[in-house]
Amino acid sequence: MHKLGYALLLSLLASGAYAGCGEGRGTCYYYKKGELKGQGTCAVTTCAATDQYFHSEWAWDNGNAVNIEPTADKQGTLVNGKPGYVLQLPFKDEGMICYAIAKNDELVCNDSGVY
Repeated sequence: MHKLGYALLLSLLASGAYAGCGEGRGTCYYYKKGELKGQGTCAVTTCAATDQYFHSEWAWDNGNAVNIEPTADKQGTLVNGKPGYVLQLPFKDEGMICYAIAKNDELVCNDSGVY
């Protein structure tokens, strides 16, 4: 019976994809048409795997949330379900990252260092 348990454990560990999540707290920012419309403390959780899966959720303390994930065809990024793209903007510090929503002139950023 122990051999079966070890074999099952080894088969789970031997799979090709490894996943992990990172968590952090920082400040989230929301811009519309280049103007800062809101900012607040937020919790950032980002999960990724070696098989290219990626998901990030930014939960603002005021109840707002931002979800970032790949498109179904893995050719782009969705920001709250809308097409978007990532911007690396270290204008505040090295931990700053932003995502733009392509057709709405919206930008969401966080400085947690957890992308």
